[in-house]
Amino acid sequence: MSKKSKRAKLPGQMKQFQQGSSVSFRIQDRLIDRIQYAQGQMRRGDFTGCISTCESLLHSLPKHSEMHLEILALLGLAHGMLQNYRQSYDIFSEAIPLDPTRAELWYNHGLASQALGRLAETVRDLERAVELSKHETSEMAHKFAAQLKESRKDLQEAMQLHEPNITLEQYTEREENFAQAVCLMRQEKWPEAELMLRQLVETGARMPAYWGNLGVCMMTQCRYDEAEAAFKQALAIDPDYPFARDNLKQLPSIRRSKVPVKVKTINLAQGDDVKQSLAFYEKGAKDEVTSRTIIERAGHAMTGTWKPIGKQSPRYNIFLNTSQDTRSTTCLQCKGKTQIRKFFLVIRINPSHTTILDKTCRYCNTCDLLIVHRDQLEEQLAKHLVRTSPKAIGNDYLVIGTLDREEWNRLKHDEWSFGQIVEHLHDFKEVVKFE
Repeated sequence: MSKKSKRAKLPGQMKQFQQGSSVSFRIQDRLIDRIQYAQGQMRRGDFTGCISTCESLLHSLPKHSEMHLEILALLGLAHGMLQNYRQSYDIFSEAIPLDPTRAELWYNHGLASQALGRLAETVRDLERAVELSKHETSEMAHKFAAQLKESRKDLQEAMQLHEPNITLEQYTEREENFAQAVCLMRQEKWPEAELMLRQLVETGARMPAYWGNLGVCMMTQCRYDEAEAAFKQALAIDPDYPFARDNLKQLPSIRRSKVPVKVKTINLAQGDDVKQSLAFYEKGAKDEVTSRTIIERAGHAMTGTWKPIGKQSPRYNIFLNTSQDTRSTTCLQCKGKTQIRKFFLVIRINPSHTTILDKTCRYCNTCDLLIVHRDQLEEQLAKHLVRTSPKAIGNDYLVIGTLDREEWNRLKHDEWSFGQIVEHLHDFKEVVKFE
């Protein structure tokens, strides 16, 4: 997603809005400031704050303006990063018709579709993103193509779970019908949802989510024997299916209780480690990329490269190792032996907490590569937060750079603000990814 660093370089449509709108320049400047503030919140990993800022801005912007589209893109990304996939899906569905030529809108809609288990739609979205960026050589264009390849494989595997010879058209129809059934359940239209789910289970597809949601429909209509049978059928397909197991466990008490049942729906895709990514690009007067922001997420850990915020020169490439089975005694880049060194990592924790960890990491001197093992980092971070800020434990975090040892020794004994840390902060030069 592109933005401009100076007001004089707003995109063409935004210039027209600036020149043709009856809104005063002062009000418009304030709106642009708020948009840039929301983008800053996104870079810092303050996704909740970004959502609040964007929602307040939407009511102030014409629905077909470029600024309105920028806010929708930010809002959809922020919801995606917080794993609010339904909201992210709906927001990008609204944004795409405003400018269907923007590949990143299709890409992020595809990510939300994937998280909701809509794999056929994911592939269609990513194919559109790849088509729109086929003449580009940017990192994001390569990301679109790689994600499309992976999603096509996921789709093929999902189709095999239904039946070996199912066609794409048949699978897509089932996917759409299931999504519609879940929507009806959210609206508490239980008989209508039941009808659609019964049609789906009658296809013979081995999908525990079909039976699990059917069981919920039965339960809300006080048809407990049918609900029990549906949950057991889901567990026959997948004995470890928690949605059916938990509901089956609660069913006896629900039978006895007169309290209205609290229900939730389940999508075909599950898990907290769904990957999310977003990108900003700043462009100069000749429309060339002058800087970029890329943030990627796995679980609660986020890594990113962005326009430097530290006042000191950037240093180190960083690799966040999410595998507990690989300890990187050799460099994944040059295959040389890595060293054990202590680094002073600056970490921003959502929504607005900053801490510094003295963390022992692997380091490759040849590649200037700092290797951080995520499980070790999170264990040390949790122990540190128990003493300093217990409420921040488990929140999303972003490793943003490093400090020199002397600055760490000075700051650790004093109260310090984020602004003071920035004065001594070294940003990372680049976030490195390995397949």
